[in-house]
Amino acid sequence: MTAKIRIGTDFWAQSRSHQDVPVIWDETALSNPHVGVAGTTGAGKTHWIKRFCMAMPDDVEIDIFDTHGDLGTPGEVDVLFSEATRYGYNPLVLNPDVHFGGVRRCVADFIEAISATSHKLGEIQAGVLRNLLTDAYAARGISATNPATWVRKEITESQAKALMENRDWNAIRECYPHLSDVLSLAKRKLKALWLGVEDQGQGRAVMSAFDECSRAMSALRSAQKKINLAGSYDDVSPMMKRVENSKAKAIEAFSAYVTGLETGREFEEAIKYNSKDVLISLITRLENLIAKGVFNPNPPPFGGARKRRYNLTPMAHSIDELRMFVNYRLKSIIREMKELGESKRIRRVIVIDECKNYLDEDPQAPINVISTEMRKFGVMLILSGQSPTHWSQDFIKSAGTLLLLNLATVDWNDAARKLKIDVADLKYLRPQQTGAIRMLEKNRTPSFRRVEFDQARRA
Repeated sequence: MTAKIRIGTDFWAQSRSHQDVPVIWDETALSNPHVGVAGTTGAGKTHWIKRFCMAMPDDVEIDIFDTHGDLGTPGEVDVLFSEATRYGYNPLVLNPDVHFGGVRRCVADFIEAISATSHKLGEIQAGVLRNLLTDAYAARGISATNPATWVRKEITESQAKALMENRDWNAIRECYPHLSDVLSLAKRKLKALWLGVEDQGQGRAVMSAFDECSRAMSALRSAQKKINLAGSYDDVSPMMKRVENSKAKAIEAFSAYVTGLETGREFEEAIKYNSKDVLISLITRLENLIAKGVFNPNPPPFGGARKRRYNLTPMAHSIDELRMFVNYRLKSIIREMKELGESKRIRRVIVIDECKNYLDEDPQAPINVISTEMRKFGVMLILSGQSPTHWSQDFIKSAGTLLLLNLATVDWNDAARKLKIDVADLKYLRPQQTGAIRMLEKNRTPSFRRVEFDQARRA
């Protein structure tokens, strides 16, 4: 079964010969199923997105990235993504396929997702982050060169916290790391740089002794502060003794470390992680990511739903957060569909609302990859926005259908140049009544056609 939708009636056929010639969107008649819908607020974009989604056969999967929370369709599962719900995706879960997945691919995807924002990573930052991510995997026994180690368990934040509290290290090694693990590793590396030691062997003993000394001093200062406020005379000599003992052990551990240096290569770890400033900047970046919740390891409760609506309304205030989340999910979907192999019919629909948030002329941007490469894998892309100027050139050239609704007058000239459409056709557009459509139908020269929508005729 394939998808077919009646768009409306051909305006010129009705005007010139008084014939009702229907304009039909037919999946089998088009060079590809991708659709662009553009129009001002109230022009009918939501209506048409829902029409396309509801016209799909029951076995087609649909992913709707909804910025305004108004694209609900029957039979869907709607999940709200916010700091409160803490739903997200662990970016460190590996695809175990030797051709499409692995450690290097996952690390590269994560770094690209961050770099696609307005706060791009510098080359040195990207290199250090790559080392952190690779070492976080290695700490779980996951090797970039050994696919046999790529399969691990996925666990949520609460499950990871419980394992840590129980100090169940064997169980932890059986699971994928989280961004919080990468953050902890970065902080350890920073501490090692400050102390001038390496984060392994005797160097770790130095850091442990230093941590104990810091905790003892903090406890003593806290106790002294309470005594001063209360005006009491409690005995803090045991705490002072603990501080002196911990200092002595820290000095002893550091002395043993320096004495044990043999080759001079012990400081390669410091070179690998470059500088304190770089690590501090990455620590801040990781803390912000974890706080925002984009990459929380708490899978959304979509279950086995065929229609999945990602309600991204709480993220709408942050374009960077939206771009990271959506681009990362699109890359995952691209890999999933490529693994399934080629298809002659639609198997999955991706709807992206307010596409201006993801405008990118880079051919490797996920939206452009889907536009140009994913038709043969059964993927249909629907982009919605207020102006066709928000579409990339790759999308305009590749899309099988461009549907223009009422456009703002300030966009007419730019739209006319970009789409090679007559301004007179844009002046014809009326909200929810008329439109202009270009369909790349097989064996037919593509051009924009004026369309009168059925609901306008009924009115």
